[in-house]
Amino acid sequence: MANLYIAYDDVYLDWNLGSFGYTHPTNPIRALHATRLLAEALPNNVTVIKPKATEGDRDRLHLVHASSYISDVLDLGISNEWHPANTKLGRTALEMFAGTVRCAEKILSGEAQVAFNPQGAKHHAAYDSSSGFCVFNDMAWAALHFNAKGAKVMYIDWDAHHGDGVENLLADDPDLVTCSIHDATIFPGTGLDGHTPELGIYNWALDPASGDDVFIRAMGEIEQLADTIKPDVVLLATGADAHKTDPLSTLQFDYPGYDYAARAVGRIASSYADGRLLIGGAGGYQPCDHTPLIWSKVVSAAHDEISIFV
Repeated sequence: MANLYIAYDDVYLDWNLGSFGYTHPTNPIRALHATRLLAEALPNNVTVIKPKATEGDRDRLHLVHASSYISDVLDLGISNEWHPANTKLGRTALEMFAGTVRCAEKILSGEAQVAFNPQGAKHHAAYDSSSGFCVFNDMAWAALHFNAKGAKVMYIDWDAHHGDGVENLLADDPDLVTCSIHDATIFPGTGLDGHTPELGIYNWALDPASGDDVFIRAMGEIEQLADTIKPDVVLLATGADAHKTDPLSTLQFDYPGYDYAARAVGRIASSYADGRLLIGGAGGYQPCDHTPLIWSKVVSAAHDEISIFV
């Protein structure tokens, strides 16, 4: 069986962007629930590691973010995502970024085939600004870091919202392939132009109310693309907000579609990347039921598919 590492610490629960308790759509209890579900589902294959953010992790941010922006968030506690200034939230944002760093380290060391950061995949964060509840772009950092180690990277993003931050930060290198499946009609209003292969950019901008049949077809095309790309490592932003009951999307994905998509990613990772798969939670705004359950089922299904071959 493939080894699964999960980056989690209760410090994630400090990610409270609401004014009164956990009222914000990104309620971090979803990360705790997903971690517990996975520990129950795969009791003999799960290792939970703490992010333990360090000064080294702060230094790593410079690969994807401006120095002035990093200082604003971490030293002054200033971000578009909260008001007033709050350095504790800045530190929590760094912890979530560090969770993805720890996952990448475990994959590169060979200790993990699959690694999951439930509070990862902050895919809207830009070079010098936050956006869409995302402060530090951990997946763009991971892609660049793996690439610097000689790996060809394929980033797959299924989320109600276009993965604009990752796409923009990686667009200069066609060896860093980004694939985004998203609702064409909602925030951030980008990713509508389809594919730009010379930049390594592939977008599936879906009509409202698109369901599993469209999701599965898009994933089939991504599998075909992987046959050409032959990635050395796969990154996945497994947003749960395209589920048919989520309040922030009109898409109609359901559990069978997520299962098919997860197993397709597992097949890609098994075929070309020696099972190396890094997963981040991304969006999902039903924190006590569908979001953590979708995350855990996606991670489990991808892990199971990889375990067949690894």
